Amino acid sequence: MFVKLADRDPILNGKMFLNDEIRYNLLHLICGSPEALRIKTKSEDLIFAQTPGFNPWLWLSHELTEERKDEMLRKLAEHVRSQAFPGISSDPGTAESFARYYAEGCGLKAQPYMLLEAYICPGVRPPADVNGYIERANARHTERVAANMSAFSKEVFGVTPMPDEVYKAATAAIGTGGLYLWNVGGAPVSMARIAHRTARHARINDVYTPPGERKKGYASAIVAAVSGSCIRDGLTPMLYADAKNPDSNKVYQSIGFVAAGRIADIKFRQ
Repeated sequence: MFVKLADRDPILNGKMFLNDEIRYNLLHLICGSPEALRIKTKSEDLIFAQTPGFNPWLWLSHELTEERKDEMLRKLAEHVRSQAFPGISSDPGTAESFARYYAEGCGLKAQPYMLLEAYICPGVRPPADVNGYIERANARHTERVAANMSAFSKEVFGVTPMPDEVYKAATAAIGTGGLYLWNVGGAPVSMARIAHRTARHARINDVYTPPGERKKGYASAIVAAVSGSCIRDGLTPMLYADAKNPDSNKVYQSIGFVAAGRIADIKFRQ
């Protein structure tokens, strides 16, 4: 029933997956990693993929009946039971069902952690009268970017990363050429990053504005500018937002992003 998902596997461009590609866009990145655990069904209506140390992402075709989905999730939980996962990310109903089967089989408890809203931007509406300009981050911005990443992690996930780890992450992000800053008066006041590009979409993340610079339109301005650049390159911008954060959701909606479905993040614990 389950087989290894190959490099550049055609399932990621198949009709069933494309119907839900926006919400499961992260699977393109995960399945492109040679270190990832990558599983699919022979019938190509399920993908289960995990980058080591992170939640596996699970996609099921919406064309399946509820009975068939439940059967496949039960068998998948049995198939991967020998492996330890920190959690599961999928459609809310799918995540809950898999989490229940997997947790029961491993003697664990499943706990809801976060609900993500996937957004896509078919057209950008830049905010008016926002002071400043966009700038590509470079090496001289490393300290500022590292500080923003650390603050973002603490604010969103409640985790403060080690200084050397966050500095390394900032250096790597800047090195991709996809990290941008909104600059006002010679100082960066907001940031956003084009994290990954696929054949059809560009995923934006690391959107962060320090508390003292919020409510001034800087986040809207930089995300709109980055999104406009993606569209000019022939790619449709998309991103994930915490569904419970009204401020960030309002920002994205105000510049043209529309909701494209939710992903539930469930954690496993003893």
